[in-house]
Amino acid sequence: MILGTEILVDREYYYKLLEDIKRAEHEILIAMHIMKYDPKDSFDWANNLIRALVAAHRRGVKVKVYLEYQTYFEYIKCNYITYEYLKSQGIEVKLDYGHDTDHMKLVIIDNKIVYIGSHNWSESALYYNHEISVRIVSESLAKKAKEYFYRLWSYG
Repeated sequence: MILGTEILVDREYYYKLLEDIKRAEHEILIAMHIMKYDPKDSFDWANNLIRALVAAHRRGVKVKVYLEYQTYFEYIKCNYITYEYLKSQGIEVKLDYGHDTDHMKLVIIDNKIVYIGSHNWSESALYYNHEISVRIVSESLAKKAKEYFYRLWSYG
């Protein structure tokens, strides 16, 4: 049963997701094509989301992040920097080294909230680009998304 669905365009995604990460109580699972951590940039919404994950982890929320590393064309260097940062903060993180590109943008929070859409976690996607994603509150859809996440996680 779906309890709520919202279309989030452009910057709406950032604000709603940041709020949900801050309210998370048990678990946050993320599979993301691009997650760009740039510690030298003082104004970067991707940094804010990534640091919110670290804060959630520190308050006892289980956080797992699965990142693409190799596309058909090159390595995604920004994901490796993010991987190193998250790992240094004690977060479980894996890079997908496989030949198939993981292009998803998936966030699952507390077994009930699912974000899926076009938003990568980069400054351009969160602040400048036109993007669209969906926030769904549904335990049954979260369960299916979580099963998919763990199928990918088991490959990494």
